[in-house]
Amino acid sequence: MQRNIRSGVTFGIIAGFMTFIFGGWSVAIIGVLYGVGLGLSLGGRLKREAPLGMASQALPTAASAGGVLLVMSLIQNYIVAPAIGQFPADPSVVIPANLAGVLGGFIFTLITVALHGLPEKQERMGKLILLAVIVVAFPFVDTFARLNWLAQFIFALIFVILGMGLNIVVGYAGLLDLGYAAFFAIGAYTTGIFSSPQHNIYLNFWLVIWIAAAMAATFGLILGAPTLPLRGDYLAIVTLGFGEIIPVVFRNLTDVTIQDPLTCWIIPGITRLFGGQSGMACITLLSHMDVTAGERGINPIGRPYLPIIGMFTNAQPIPWYFLIIAIILLTIFLVNRLRASRLGRAWMAIREDQLAASQMGIDPVRTKLLAFAMGATFSGFAGAFYAAYISGIFPDVFDFSASILILCTVILGGMGNIYGVIVGGLVLLTADRLFLPALKDFLSGLLNHTVLPALASNPTLRAAVAQNANPILYRYLLFGLTLVIMMAVRPEGLIPSAQRRMELHEADEVPNAAASTSMKS
Repeated sequence: MQRNIRSGVTFGIIAGFMTFIFGGWSVAIIGVLYGVGLGLSLGGRLKREAPLGMASQALPTAASAGGVLLVMSLIQNYIVAPAIGQFPADPSVVIPANLAGVLGGFIFTLITVALHGLPEKQERMGKLILLAVIVVAFPFVDTFARLNWLAQFIFALIFVILGMGLNIVVGYAGLLDLGYAAFFAIGAYTTGIFSSPQHNIYLNFWLVIWIAAAMAATFGLILGAPTLPLRGDYLAIVTLGFGEIIPVVFRNLTDVTIQDPLTCWIIPGITRLFGGQSGMACITLLSHMDVTAGERGINPIGRPYLPIIGMFTNAQPIPWYFLIIAIILLTIFLVNRLRASRLGRAWMAIREDQLAASQMGIDPVRTKLLAFAMGATFSGFAGAFYAAYISGIFPDVFDFSASILILCTVILGGMGNIYGVIVGGLVLLTADRLFLPALKDFLSGLLNHTVLPALASNPTLRAAVAQNANPILYRYLLFGLTLVIMMAVRPEGLIPSAQRRMELHEADEVPNAAASTSMKS
């Protein structure tokens, strides 16, 4: 019981610190999220019994977490907010926001724990329904509370799709790909070229998104072909080179001329070879065409349209949110089907031992090519959505850091587990898009109203503190530190596949087995 109470207090403190940074109505959403997390954490530790019995066991823990959250939320409003130069919120906001956060956390903790008392199939269905309720309600709560989290959350979901695609290559097939952002760029630029007024092509988004996926898959095959004999570090170097080439190509496709090789080179060359002169006119297919607009990028880009909703716009992010949720659900369905298929088992056999897999009749050439192609397909979906969402494409977005960020979502979440990748992408990208900017504003307000006035007598030190107290400057340092800690504490990731967990902890299990054998003898 004491351990569970400590878990509740810990969750309450973490949620309370989040309210310090975001403030206002954020306590309502944070309360619900911590409630679900606490319920999942408690479910496996409590004695399994009927749902009401499970909920009654969790009552003290849920109450302690809610009490801590309430105290810290009030501290934020009446002590922390004035310290960072903000006015305390009106009671008409404080009371309903804290009531929603504390009650939401309490209720969702009990519901999540109670689901653990159901039969396995019903428990899984109940958790899916609970997740669906949260996913559907989130954009409307965000709009009501005016938190403006939805736009940044959509960017996080884009990287979730990219992570699920890369998981096919890295997690299932065991092929290290350091240039995955190249396929993201191919999907985005394909959408820009086929649906931008800049090229006088106005194809419908619902058609272009499939063209973008097909183009990305094609280039996945092109990349996979020369990497077939390579493994390990050599494969990583080739994919890294491909990832660096693609942005440079898109940056320089500003003056493209394509001539028909038959009429311009082959026939005139043969004629000159025999001492004659060709009278055939050279056919030019493209003449000085600006394909990608270089650093200026392609802008604007066509957006989706639905009869009831109308044209999708940035002013209304809710349609974009449900569109990317639909793409994620489609991706989950397809990836799960692929994993359970004969091809998915072949990928995992190649990952474990390519030589043994080939001896068992698996074609490594076809299997690797399909891994690259299928992984790139989902990046094409993400690239098409991204291009339409921001209505512009710029080559700097698709640099090496984007590939590393996508790879980090797979490693952090758990290679080989699609749901782990989803969690890893949400954790990493919401930290990057939501938490760090909010932390920057919090620290800026705190410094301006407390620390910097005390340093008025030392302008040099004051300028140094003001310029360097920006957590966004250290984002990659923080990401790298997170990965180092994960590799030391939990190398398999947050939610790894069962096979991956056994592989990484095999050394821990062998001594235990040997010890039990010696005790029996």
